[in-house]
Amino acid sequence: MKITTTILFLIAFTFAGKSQQLANFHDFTGVTIQGDTISFSQYAGKKLLVVNTASFCAYTYQYEDLQGLYDIYGDGQFEILGFPCNNFGSQEPGSDSTIIDFCTGNYGVTFQMMSRVDIKTGDTAEVYKWLQRGELNGVEDAQVTWNFHKFLIDPDGNYVRHFPSTTVPRDTAITNWIEAEFISTVTTNDLANSNFELFPNPTDGSSTINFKTLAFRTINIFNSLGEEILNQTNFNSSTQIDLDRKGIYYIRISEKNGSCRTQKLIVQ
Repeated sequence: MKITTTILFLIAFTFAGKSQQLANFHDFTGVTIQGDTISFSQYAGKKLLVVNTASFCAYTYQYEDLQGLYDIYGDGQFEILGFPCNNFGSQEPGSDSTIIDFCTGNYGVTFQMMSRVDIKTGDTAEVYKWLQRGELNGVEDAQVTWNFHKFLIDPDGNYVRHFPSTTVPRDTAITNWIEAEFISTVTTNDLANSNFELFPNPTDGSSTINFKTLAFRTINIFNSLGEEILNQTNFNSSTQIDLDRKGIYYIRISEKNGSCRTQKLIVQ
């Protein structure tokens, strides 16, 4: 009888462990910094970067880089979730209202910020237990040791990998992952499937863009550093945009029907 009981216990424990591991990011809920409870399942089909933030940290400048990343790629297929936390150096002591005023007022943050959470105390947020423990996320242990630790989540809610605070948001390991599958790339030699025509000027390396359709509401162009170099609205048949030099550009197109997409342009 003891043997049977032991076997049943081991079977139950095994299935419980598998059940925990099968949970993914979309199974969790959270409270936004505005006070709304949301299900992370609303991000199904989108790539996510999850980051714990702080207002008084040596890495706080990364708010600017994160917002730059969101400006380029936040077109409906990529999202950033910021989780303020005061566990590391007590560098996020303010209330939610103080935090959102700080990050919007100083860095123009428009990606979704969440209500402040605990990460390394006995009251660790459930989603951060999952992010940090390999037996739960099914991939690896990834202990958060400081502010601005980053996690990547795929469109199905699966854990992908993590990066320490020292990895900047526009590190190529992050941007290449975001661009894979979702961001189309065109060059000056291959514009057949693009929404625009590009005419290089061989004398000075500049180029002129003519758009093939006027169904756009807004076009934003960013350089390879993530700096916005154009925010254009009100198109007409003679609209042209000049680029100063060769290189990599990101063209984010918002259409009048509300859809939005990003295209990577390599000017050769």
